[in-house]
Amino acid sequence: MDRRSKKDSFMRTITICVVSYLILMIVILSAVWRNTSATLEDGAGATLIQARDISLYQMDDVLKANEQALASVLQNNDNIKVFEYGTENQRAIAAQNMIQILQRSALTSSDVETLVFYDLVGDTYIAKTGDGITYEETVLIEKAVRTLKDENPGNMPSEWFYRKIGQKNYAVRMYKNKKRMLGALVEVSNLFDISAASDTITYTLTDEEGDVITQFGGINAPQQEDIDEGFIGAARWSAGKNFYITGAKSTRGALRIFVSMPRSRVYGGFQTLQVVLIGLVAAAILMLLLMALYTRKVVYSPLAELLSSMRKIENGDQNVRLSEDAATVEFQQINTSFNRMMDTIVNLRMRSYEERIAFDEATLKYVQLQIKPHFFLNALTTIHSMSFQNRNEEIREYIERLSRNIRYLFKSGLHAVSLSEEIEHARDYIAMQEILYPGCVFDFIEVEPGIEDYPIPQLLVHTILENIYKHAVSVDRLTSILISAKMQKKDGEEMCHLIVEDDGEGYPEEFLKEVAAGDVKVKDDGHGVGLWNMKKTLNLMYRRDDLMEFCNKEPHGTRVDVWLPRRVKRQSSLWTQS
Repeated sequence: MDRRSKKDSFMRTITICVVSYLILMIVILSAVWRNTSATLEDGAGATLIQARDISLYQMDDVLKANEQALASVLQNNDNIKVFEYGTENQRAIAAQNMIQILQRSALTSSDVETLVFYDLVGDTYIAKTGDGITYEETVLIEKAVRTLKDENPGNMPSEWFYRKIGQKNYAVRMYKNKKRMLGALVEVSNLFDISAASDTITYTLTDEEGDVITQFGGINAPQQEDIDEGFIGAARWSAGKNFYITGAKSTRGALRIFVSMPRSRVYGGFQTLQVVLIGLVAAAILMLLLMALYTRKVVYSPLAELLSSMRKIENGDQNVRLSEDAATVEFQQINTSFNRMMDTIVNLRMRSYEERIAFDEATLKYVQLQIKPHFFLNALTTIHSMSFQNRNEEIREYIERLSRNIRYLFKSGLHAVSLSEEIEHARDYIAMQEILYPGCVFDFIEVEPGIEDYPIPQLLVHTILENIYKHAVSVDRLTSILISAKMQKKDGEEMCHLIVEDDGEGYPEEFLKEVAAGDVKVKDDGHGVGLWNMKKTLNLMYRRDDLMEFCNKEPHGTRVDVWLPRRVKRQSSLWTQS
């Protein structure tokens, strides 16, 4: 595994640190913000709930006093019955008595304002009104009571409801049957101690439908659309978060009391602190961004340029140099030292490169000097063997074909020949061997059209054939040798794929293990020198050790696959054809 993959880049680390710092700051400020907001909201909620409960208690207490006054009137049931069964004179006396009863009942509490009795049978209306009520308002109250009779021909629910009479709002409770009506009216403004209200909290009284009856107290009051039944109970924010509101239902009628506090009163000075906190966060983000941009300019960009230059150098561009006019003194010194170091490295690499080329050329010359004498020694051994068999005609023919092979070997001192030349030499070599093994070898050679001029190492096919004739061909059996060459892709690169097969006994397992381990050994008697030299030649020319594969075929036989790139890795006069 590349150890560099485990390293983080400088800019990535700085970015992570900056983002982490911002996130931490935002989390801390958010926690402070939320905690402070929750504390202030809890305090405002407690204040609102207390104010709501007090105002609700005041309202219900006033309504309760008026209910008790009505109850005391109902206790004088005898006078009420006179209106139904008495004579006209008796009803007149009962009317006088009813006025006194209403007055006495009103005296039971200072919260009782207006009590009315309306005999529907005799159309007798009697009322006791408060001291602050004018005659015109009294007339309007009577008119409203008569209107209620017309609007409710049957019985009326015995609970408090809202009614606007003239310019004033009243809480009304009315007992009614088919013969009479008895009720109490309280001006809404008298249900609460308005003088005790502050400009911080707004009190809103609504009816059962949610319509606002009256508002008092605070300077900023919520609109009717800001209030609904959802605020009954715990305090919460309105839809626009402009008011903190809580409310409760009256237990004595269809009335709702809501108390609210504007946002500015809930948070008070914390709103200014919120703006300051937002400003601080924005300033911190801006400073970090400026610092990041500065770091990118004076640190990351020079590092990126340095890394880019190093990659170009790795790809072979040795003329790369860094600008010595850097933004900081440190990087100016680094760039100057880098340029000096590159000049030194280039000079050293050039000398090393030249020395390596000279060494490779000497090595290849040595390899070729081994291959060619190896072939000559094999040929001399063959001639020597045939001389003992008195095969003079065959010796002459053999020597003639050998001379043609020698001319091929020494036609030039180069190491690369065309594929067609190597194949033609292979045909001559097979014909030469036919003298030794008449009728024992069947050969088939197939070359893909268009690749006849493809450059391949000299004596590549020859070396493989020598190995086949030495270890697979015998006079007591027919041996097939197949040679093919075609263009195929290997590792994404178009190469010449050369295949040489035979149906002999196959390679020894020891040899295949040595090949798999990359350790082809030359035996003491010289066996293996040809294969070793062939692999060495491919490695020197193409700088790859995976271009030759050996294997055994089923049911028997050997196969050699050779992949030949079009270009060699090092340019030298040795790799160029004449």
